[in-house]
Amino acid sequence: MKGVHYSMEKVTIIGGGNGAFAAAADLTLRGSQVTLFELPRFVDGLSEVIQRGGIEMEAFPGNGLEGGFAKLYKITTDIQEALSESEIILVIVPSYSMNTIAGLCAPYLRDGQIVALCPANFGGALYFHQILKKSGNSAKVWFAEFACMMYACRKKSPSSVWVRGYKHGLGVALFPSLGSEPAYQRLQTLYPYITHYNNVIETGLSNINTTLHTSLMLLNAACIDNQEDRLFYRECVTAPSLDNLLDALNAERQSLNVLDGMNVISLVQIIKDWYGHQGAVGDTVSELQHSLPHFAYSPMPKTMDYRYVTEDVPYGLIPCAAFLEQLGFPHTVHTALADVLCAVSGRNFYQEARTMEELGIAGMDREQVMNYLQNGD
Repeated sequence: MKGVHYSMEKVTIIGGGNGAFAAAADLTLRGSQVTLFELPRFVDGLSEVIQRGGIEMEAFPGNGLEGGFAKLYKITTDIQEALSESEIILVIVPSYSMNTIAGLCAPYLRDGQIVALCPANFGGALYFHQILKKSGNSAKVWFAEFACMMYACRKKSPSSVWVRGYKHGLGVALFPSLGSEPAYQRLQTLYPYITHYNNVIETGLSNINTTLHTSLMLLNAACIDNQEDRLFYRECVTAPSLDNLLDALNAERQSLNVLDGMNVISLVQIIKDWYGHQGAVGDTVSELQHSLPHFAYSPMPKTMDYRYVTEDVPYGLIPCAAFLEQLGFPHTVHTALADVLCAVSGRNFYQEARTMEELGIAGMDREQVMNYLQNGD
């Protein structure tokens, strides 16, 4: 069918949230053999999916996907069973679950498998790699990072999902990057519109949730505290304050481009790449967000205790700032935004944050980091 690409891959999807539902349904409908894994303690949330044998997907007009009922190949809470047949594993879980998932997967991963983190937030692939090493498993596994989740979606019921946005031009990189082209091509059979990024630092810095979500939450804190009914990506996206803050964060991100082999693209260009096919037009983030009809349905959170802060600060902002500082690049705006959100939330996110030690790169200089990203040692 027009606009729909079909692949025949054996894929395991780890997770039971919005994104995992969307990926399981979409990839099944496009021809892949999909096994869905969920942690045993959350299996009750899949009871209706298990009963029906699959997931119903509804696609927003113009995003290039077609909906329908997707009958899944297998649904399991046994991680060994989940990984036994598939060559590609998509991990679509919150960043705070990464330690649990990595520990479960590590004993059963084997040579040639691709573990794709969708998304990883900053340093996810490096973190997962460290867990695999510490487990004693010496398998040659490719760790892929998607810069963001490939779908903008929400569950409509316990067994259905509504996919509003479907990203094109989504950055994907692998660790290590040397010799990773065949693995990238395997992922491209699943997602033909992805773009090959140079390394997993580029993907980590290209998850715009790190900057956009956190900035929006801070600039709308009064409305959130008052529990106002507002549209997050429409009424909360204002200019020039938001654009000015994002420009300052963007300048710090792109300061890395002086490094040979690093190409961090602008936040504006990322949104254009992702959603140009769905109508994204404009020269600023606020203009782009207002131009997209599929973003007219997202309500503003009613509390600061929400994943746009509780996940995007400790697994995005803080490690980004730490990485920039370690390599001698500007980081004051990233750090200030993280510090103020800690204060506003009454919570020290630094105690939860992903560290350079956990990523295996603490103390490395610029040359050593770039070599590690390429060679993995």
